[in-house]
This record gives sequence, C-alpha cells and structure tokens, in this order.
Amino acid sequence: MRPRAQSSHGRGFGAQAEVYDEVRPGYPAAALDLAGSDWQGMRVCDLGAGTGILSRELLARGCEVLAVDPDPAALARNQAPKRIGTAEDTGSEAAAFDLVTVAQAWHWFDEAAAAAEITRILTPGGRLLILINQLDVRIEWVLRLSRIMHAGDVYRPHYRPRPGAGLRLTDHRIVEFTTALDVDGIVDLARTRSYWLRSDERTRDRVESNLREYFRDERPVTDAIELPYMCLAYLLERS
Repeated sequence: MRPRAQSSHGRGFGAQAEVYDEVRPGYPAAALDLAGSDWQGMRVCDLGAGTGILSRELLARGCEVLAVDPDPAALARNQAPKRIGTAEDTGSEAAAFDLVTVAQAWHWFDEAAAAAEITRILTPGGRLLILINQLDVRIEWVLRLSRIMHAGDVYRPHYRPRPGAGLRLTDHRIVEFTTALDVDGIVDLARTRSYWLRSDERTRDRVESNLREYFRDERPVTDAIELPYMCLAYLLERS
C-alpha cells in the first residue's frame, strides 16, 4: 500500500469507535511488563492511541499520559489528555517523554519518519514499547477464520523492528492470551478491520455471511468462543 493510502486507511477506525472498544482485546500485563514495573509518574506518549484501550491501562498504572492520534472520532473516546497529531508529527516538545507506546498502530506509520519523531520527543535513554495483538494464526481454525475476515497477521512472530534514528531493540517477547467473543462479537470484530472499513456494502455482506456460515457449518458454536491471540511486544531504547 502506498504511504498516502496507508495513512488514510489508518485514520478510519473512528467510524466504528464504540464497537472497536467493545470487541478489540486489551494488552496482556506480561506484555506491558516488558517495560518494567515502576510506572508511577512516568511521562508517556501513547502514539496512535485511538479510543484508548492502552491509554486506560497506562492511566491505571499511574502514568502521566498524552494520547496522540490523527482520528478525532476515535480520540474523542480516549480518557487521557489528548492531542490530534501523527507519529511523524506529534506536536510535542523535544525530550518530553520517558516512554512512547505504540499499540496496534506501528504498521500504519512511515517507520523512518516516526522513528525520528519518537527519538526527538524521548528523553535520553527513553524507551519505545511496541505492542501488536494478532489472531494466533499458528492454530489451524484461527487461520481459516482470519482468512474469512481478511484479518491476517501483520507481522510474523520472528519480526524485529529496526527503525533506526537511534532506537535500538533491547528486548522482546510473545505473550499468548485469549478473549471471549460470541459469533455476533466476531462479526463485530470484522467490522473494525481496515478491510471492512474500506469495502462496499456488498463485500461487507459477503464477509458477514461467510463468518456466520463458518460457525454454523464448519465449526458449530452455541456460546462464547475463546479466541486465541498472541501479543508481539518489543522494547527499544533511545541510544
């Protein structure tokens, strides 16, 4: 996808902001703990913060959070102090943050430009925590589901971010977890995907029909499903 189109699609999630909050999973504590245990008073810029799924956890841990996102509709639901901005141009002062977090948004950024901006707004020795929740497509039925939803994994488990601009990878981990959703919830989950948001009504109807048929005919369910995820977590430090 060309950078301009990529940026445009990355700003469309506010159209399903309420649904996004209901069905998208949070981030497991073990993934956040990659950045340590002493969060109280930490100055954090949550980039691509959207509706605030991660921002709420950062606030609960005692951080001073600034949520930055280019989508006003998504950011309106975020409970943290907020600013309209992008990863490439946050509008923040230099050396203003101890930690920058990027949850579910790294693939929407111009990586080189975002790395330069993150380096600028971090204090010397400041860190970048990248969190990426993905359906665990290592499991056969989840792979089949992801293909129906057009929600394949963005990064392979062996991926390592190397954005440059003085940001050095220091640690990483994969955290496996599950979240419970019924079939209606999984259809709603599909509605929060970029493929759905940029598709016409005919395509959306086909995706929903295929999902419901899958759980009726191929994998019958009558209640909530424990949907397997893996969280790819990466910690980088400003050198």
